[in-house]
Amino acid sequence: MRKITILAVFATLFIYGQNVNDTLVYMQYNLLNYRNISNFCTASNNNPSDKEGYMNTIVDYVKPDIIAVNEIVGDGGTAAKRLIDNALNKDGRNYYKQANYTGNSNLTNMLYYNKNKLVLHRQDQIDRALNGTTLVRLIDVYELYYADQSELDMGDTTWLVCYVAHLKASNGSANVTQRANATEAVMKYHEDTYNANKSYVFSGDFNMYTSNEQGFINLLGYSNKAVRFKDPINKPGSWNNSGNFSSIHTQSTRASGSCHSGGGLDDRFDFILCGQELLDNERGMGYVSGSYVAVGNDGQRFNGNITDAGNTSVPSNVLNALYNMSDHLPVTLKITTNRTTASTTEKLANNYLVITNPIENQVHWKMQLPIAGILRIRDLQGKEVFTEHVKPSSEWYTTEVSSWINGVYYASFTTADGQVIRRKLMKM
Repeated sequence: MRKITILAVFATLFIYGQNVNDTLVYMQYNLLNYRNISNFCTASNNNPSDKEGYMNTIVDYVKPDIIAVNEIVGDGGTAAKRLIDNALNKDGRNYYKQANYTGNSNLTNMLYYNKNKLVLHRQDQIDRALNGTTLVRLIDVYELYYADQSELDMGDTTWLVCYVAHLKASNGSANVTQRANATEAVMKYHEDTYNANKSYVFSGDFNMYTSNEQGFINLLGYSNKAVRFKDPINKPGSWNNSGNFSSIHTQSTRASGSCHSGGGLDDRFDFILCGQELLDNERGMGYVSGSYVAVGNDGQRFNGNITDAGNTSVPSNVLNALYNMSDHLPVTLKITTNRTTASTTEKLANNYLVITNPIENQVHWKMQLPIAGILRIRDLQGKEVFTEHVKPSSEWYTTEVSSWINGVYYASFTTADGQVIRRKLMKM
């Protein structure tokens, strides 16, 4: 939704409407070779129909509105459809829909969503690194909007864009490079398509062992600060085989296995990252603080089975389903939809200033829609420290501000017809 009071404040703009609130549950889950029969994952130790029963139990407990999954067999979409028919829309649930099938490997991603709340507007794929080589597995992009008829009648809505990835597994420089290439491609796509009306998440099985890996740095330390992703729980470090991170580990659910990897819970492979706009609840959707959970991990399972005695974080039938379904745990978080139904006046405010905040040594900024005008930035005393006459463009601009002193600044963009967009900035 166009959250004018945050993104672009017009001096004379007043918004009237009705506040409507809801909460969405987002779940990211690696399903472990779902319907992919191989020499080590067989119909016996990874039985598809048994897995559908386990998934049914997990979904019934979590009740997710968005389900992003990895490791569905690449069979043209038959397995993805079987999961929705045999696991998701069961036991009174009939509201899940799925995205269109895509795939460039034997294991694919998929997104399922609650059709009573959400609509899939479009989807895309990222399948090439910036050097033109093919990624090991493509990264899916799903653009959803909240299905509120009062908003839609006014030509407005609330958007959530979901990137879903299953990055290259294992240690070794070649695999690390593959992951870095993939996240570099994601961030370039993200920057090129970034929209000031939308909120963003990036979820998946990242297969990363430390936050110092270049692939992770690409996501959280991208050069354009305005489009960086954030870890909602802010837990950087060397996650692999460290008891310091036992409460956020997501693999493995068991100490030993065949199809299922062994070793117990000692890796943080599975993530849901958020854009800053989602953490700040700027655009009609906001991350619920404290809601990020590795389902079934009570923090006491380091290098052990999740079913070892004492784990009461979920009911016993759910714990058993998690143990048998996959060697990964699902990760969940909650997203509020805090919407004001749009007014006619609000619809006219359709030119947005996108600008990094807080700012450090550089300011990255652009106009959401191409429009000519003048951007001015003043300090707290009203002194003009920056002026730029802007031609119609939606390209990103970068301004060096390392010489500015730390403190509060005010940006204003004045259009040719006199409209003024204002932002308050903090230099740190």
